Amino acid sequence: MKSPILLLFSIFSFNVILAQGIPARVEANLDDVYSLYNLTGDGVLLVMIDRGVDYRHPDFLDENGHTRLAYIYDMLDPSGAGDPDNPYGIGTIFTESEINSALDNNDPPLSTDRFGHGTATTGIAAGNGSGTVDGAFQGVAPKAKIISVKITQDAFPPFGSEPGQSGFFDPSYIPVALEFVTDKINELGMPAVTLMNIGSIGGPTDGTSLIARSIDDFVSNGNTFVCGVGDDGGADNHASGTIGQSQTIELEVVKGETGNLRFDLWYSENDRFTVSIQRPNGTIHGPFTAPSGPGGIQDQNLGDIFMYHRGADTEFFQATSNRRELLIDFAGVTGTYKVILEGAQINSGNFHAVLNPSTHGNTNRFNTFVVPGYSINDYASSNLVITPGDYVVKNDWFDINGIFRDITGQGETGEIWIGSSSSPTQDERLGIDFTASGEVCHAAYADNTYYEFFEFNVLQGSNGLYGIQNAVSAAAPLSTGVIALMLEAKPSLTPNQIRTILRNTAREDSFTGATPNDTWGYGKLDALAAIEASLSISEETISKARLFPNPVKDRVFLQFNQPQSNVKVTITTVGGQTIQTLEWNATSKVEIPLNTAPGLYFLVVTTEESTEAYKILKT
Repeated sequence: MKSPILLLFSIFSFNVILAQGIPARVEANLDDVYSLYNLTGDGVLLVMIDRGVDYRHPDFLDENGHTRLAYIYDMLDPSGAGDPDNPYGIGTIFTESEINSALDNNDPPLSTDRFGHGTATTGIAAGNGSGTVDGAFQGVAPKAKIISVKITQDAFPPFGSEPGQSGFFDPSYIPVALEFVTDKINELGMPAVTLMNIGSIGGPTDGTSLIARSIDDFVSNGNTFVCGVGDDGGADNHASGTIGQSQTIELEVVKGETGNLRFDLWYSENDRFTVSIQRPNGTIHGPFTAPSGPGGIQDQNLGDIFMYHRGADTEFFQATSNRRELLIDFAGVTGTYKVILEGAQINSGNFHAVLNPSTHGNTNRFNTFVVPGYSINDYASSNLVITPGDYVVKNDWFDINGIFRDITGQGETGEIWIGSSSSPTQDERLGIDFTASGEVCHAAYADNTYYEFFEFNVLQGSNGLYGIQNAVSAAAPLSTGVIALMLEAKPSLTPNQIRTILRNTAREDSFTGATPNDTWGYGKLDALAAIEASLSISEETISKARLFPNPVKDRVFLQFNQPQSNVKVTITTVGGQTIQTLEWNATSKVEIPLNTAPGLYFLVVTTEESTEAYKILKT
């Protein structure tokens, strides 16, 4: 039987939590940032897309007892779906005034985070530490304005006197959440950074899924977006190789845990793989021929094995990479299964396959064709997202009863956390920008949550209001808080400039080796160097215009930071053919009709001061 703490950490294997805390703060040089530059996140909007927040926690109240949250969007609460003030058709929106009214009247909570993950991660990024007199557990940007979007919830059993909870996640909510966040960023008019603190291995992981493209569109409109690489490192959960014409290979899948195990394989639409499945008892199902074309479907219900073989136009992620998906759910007994593939029609023959759940903390794994890496989540494969990984700074603490606790076997001080996902993407790009010190952090814990129930995770001297959080779920909000400080120092920074600064200022050491690499990205986060690099950027080098929307239906807008003279806009094809040229003598915002066929185009904007190019997609 596992010890209670090991049991808890296995439960948290997908969605771990820890807040910022002193060790992580020192490691990232944040204390120097505070002492030298007095930055707090004041005037910056920090958006957390996670599991909600307990807005009653002291971390999220100002000195007058008022909320620091501008909005809570509880996408899981159906009561507001018909509200005329909610145009998104999902969930319920709570405004700052409604939250304050509930606080003043001591009303039942408008929205909850019964698990505790969203509260903890929000605390890491932006908690003000006011749950203790000395503020020892303060987050990175303690005066930032906050928006919380509750997009998912985790399952957990009954505990103490509290009931359990079923899990819920619907990826189709993500584009809606991004639409809401875009609207509120524009409404509030503040420099902003958004963190989506979810994601696990699976999907095309090449930047072409519907969600990945939605994230890129969000960033293309000037919005900085962070998504951690994931907690799927340290396991044999990726297999890849090449199948030749008429060649047969066997992918051995060890199902060591009860429950469902998902196998997700991607290969070229120009290839055809015949599939057979062998059970642990030797029974073979198949062979099943491949779908005939991009719209083809070849699904099989084998009782406790479900096979979904889809062409490029019918795979589940709505990707644009022209790849087929073979998805198999193994819901039956434990043991070694075989996925037997034969090259029936081969042009490329290359494939990538992953397993989920398959982490350092369980025994699900591939036995054959194992290739390390390729374990980042699909959202982190977006082209424009900022992607932190996680490393160890201090893996021990004293709990609320004064008992020494530590985490062993997951990395020593300075090393990568064993579960931090690693590059590359399936289209061979570097999928990690840098790593941050998430092992372990100190985070806000709310009463009567699943997190708070385990006393050995609640910190000494915390008044029962703070506990430990680790994994990429800690590293990502710490990084997001640093970005909020960068935006306070230089509000006009663009998303690309922020990512470039974080890459260029990340530290190499004996643990990272030469960077960039697929484990560490460009190195370890250095907040002080990032702030100083931000302050050194001349305003003349910052983009003068914001383009939206992108993708474009029939017209696109350019909003300049200040009025411009002699503006010229040229629209060209990717091959360089000029489609349209427009000119204005003086303007601050222009509307450009796009009367072209659907496809990819470049929009080149020339002013008296600079020339900038934008990639736009006409739908």
